[in-house]
Amino acid sequence: MKLFIIAFIMFFTFICHPSKVIVESIVANMNDRAITYSEILQEGELLNIESNIDPQTPLSAELKEKILDLIMFRIIVFEEARSEGVTIDESKIQEKVKTYLSNVYMKDFRKKYSISDLEFNTMIKIRLTADKMTEIFLDKKFKGKTPSKEEKQKAVTEWQKNLLKKQKLVLYSIP
Repeated sequence: MKLFIIAFIMFFTFICHPSKVIVESIVANMNDRAITYSEILQEGELLNIESNIDPQTPLSAELKEKILDLIMFRIIVFEEARSEGVTIDESKIQEKVKTYLSNVYMKDFRKKYSISDLEFNTMIKIRLTADKMTEIFLDKKFKGKTPSKEEKQKAVTEWQKNLLKKQKLVLYSIP
């Protein structure tokens, strides 16, 4: 029955809007939230922009996997932050938005993905929230000690793995 409904919807979509059909690949499903290939490409382009690299630079298979992990991590941590009442000051968000918007590639990036101001602000908020939650985690983990960069990286990697283990996760292949 589900297959019939999906086929019917796809058929109806093709008939009504044949020139605007976008077929989206789902690369993961985490806690009933689909993560799409477009999200990986979009995040990869944004990471390139952050590094002042041409956003059209191709992403390696390894980088796509890391980006998927990063997306899943941010989703989890954003939800944790909400449940713990951790917030980001709106002025910090706006300051970061201005920084991003000053990048020469940003206008084309936002146009390509049809990203509204609200969506863009939310993207930045999620990034800043993940950074803040990581800082909170490291402060708790090392309690006043000054860990090396490698120790911090190892701790965050383990934290990410542990967070992912607690999720209902289904992974599919990444194109």
